Amino acid sequence: MADNSPELDRTADYPFHRDPEIPVVVPPTGAHGIGPYSPEAAATIKVPPKPPHIEQLFHVPKPPPSAISPQRLPGADPESTATLIRTLSHNHVTWHIFFNYKHFHNHASHHLLAIWALGASGPVIEAAYATHCVYQRPALESPGHIIQDNLHKHLNDERYYSAYLKFFTAELLKRGLPECLEEYVLSPTANFTRDGEEQPAMLSRFVMGVLHPFIHTGYGAEFGLTGVSAEGLAMTAVHASNPDLIDRTWFPDVVSEPDIKGSTRSALTILSLIACDPRFSNVKRIDAGNVLNEGVKRFGAIIREYVEMWKFDISSEAGLADAVEELSWVNSVIYGVGGYISDQRFSADFFLMHLLTSSLFLPTLLAHVSKYSSRRLLLLSYFTTSLVYYVARGRPRPDIRAFYQGTQHLLHKVPGTHTSPAPGTLPDPSSDLAQTPNTWLPLLQSTIVHPNEHLCKAQRALAHYSTLYGTRRKGWALELSRPEGRSLSAAQLAREDEAEEKVGLKELDGTVFLRIAMLTQNRLGWMREGEHEDNWDFDGFYTGDAA
Repeated sequence: MADNSPELDRTADYPFHRDPEIPVVVPPTGAHGIGPYSPEAAATIKVPPKPPHIEQLFHVPKPPPSAISPQRLPGADPESTATLIRTLSHNHVTWHIFFNYKHFHNHASHHLLAIWALGASGPVIEAAYATHCVYQRPALESPGHIIQDNLHKHLNDERYYSAYLKFFTAELLKRGLPECLEEYVLSPTANFTRDGEEQPAMLSRFVMGVLHPFIHTGYGAEFGLTGVSAEGLAMTAVHASNPDLIDRTWFPDVVSEPDIKGSTRSALTILSLIACDPRFSNVKRIDAGNVLNEGVKRFGAIIREYVEMWKFDISSEAGLADAVEELSWVNSVIYGVGGYISDQRFSADFFLMHLLTSSLFLPTLLAHVSKYSSRRLLLLSYFTTSLVYYVARGRPRPDIRAFYQGTQHLLHKVPGTHTSPAPGTLPDPSSDLAQTPNTWLPLLQSTIVHPNEHLCKAQRALAHYSTLYGTRRKGWALELSRPEGRSLSAAQLAREDEAEEKVGLKELDGTVFLRIAMLTQNRLGWMREGEHEDNWDFDGFYTGDAA
């Protein structure tokens, strides 16, 4: 069991507040696993050996696997790429996947890959990695090996992380990521047993921990790095599970011929309906360490009913791209528009931000899943997880009209020292557009050198969505759920129209991503431009605490 002493709790949230006054302590050896924080203590434990094939695990990143996967910005060069490979390799060999006893995740690889893709230089990548090394737990050699016969015996046991890492590394090198995802995450045998024992529930583990195993494996898939993919699958194995999260009937052994066309409503319409559903009003506060489990317990059945209303087509690449787009909009709106309240500081919710950053990996992971039934299962499971987090964090109702009215001024102004455009500068030397013709460029420059490891992930996702979907005009979202051909009653259609009107869905257009990015950068701080570092919000949007 994890130690709950005050000393451990004081360091448990590090590095999110980055408080240098908090001392580094050595946890007691009686805690679950061994996680010394000091170099002196780290030298006394046995660490896993360096893999003999490390160059097969970490190398020059491969191109994105899908046309709708994130593309890379200019800036990568031999020095930055060599630094990336070296730091990723060091992280893989040296540190555990959890940096404390609350199972907070090692984010080093996320940070390094995100800023490399944004064009960071070698020294910036090196400095970014150094911010992670000061608080990681050293890698620990597992008490035993993981083989096929005991694959599910040590799930949710962090002491076996290195053993699972070795197992999945070998499997990935032999079989590739698509086969491993299918067999070890998505298949019925990876999730259920027939002998009454505890269910392996690997898919629920894959989306637990605010979707970190999903994100981590997604990074490996996107950049073609077997070492990162193996870390993600090993992280999945040592995560807790929640078998109640995912409907048993969604698995292919129950539905041999799934409905590849989905149901009747768009994901954005479903979000609107949930945002207006009185059954989710006045959500009482849920402890930050139990958001998903308590959310499933309170709201899981209703949310799964909504998810099964989703209309999507998994039979073609175009249909799959449409499904990915809908979820990208949904999670962007949940985080960005949901966090905006007129006349209040933008609430950059830490949990809802992960819905945004995880959605970036949907096209990449789906590109490694070929079976229609598994595509459907992954999409339904991801949508369910996203909506559970949304409701369990207090269900902030998006007000798209107010959001657009209150963020118009953000589109072409950034802080910092301004230049003096020469005569003839387009469109006019005195125009804001002459100073900032493309707001994304200074925003991403500031993002690259900001030390917060989540900011670069969020801004990279929003920039990618702006690239793909920035041309969407107002009114497009209403076209996703046309009434023609749908077996809905007049009352059901009226309820949809009312919900879409309340959230202002008609107003949604492609500028939403830049607006959210600017609010986020303002909240976390334009450090390159001289502002102090700020942080994410952890309070949630609870209104039912006094009920």
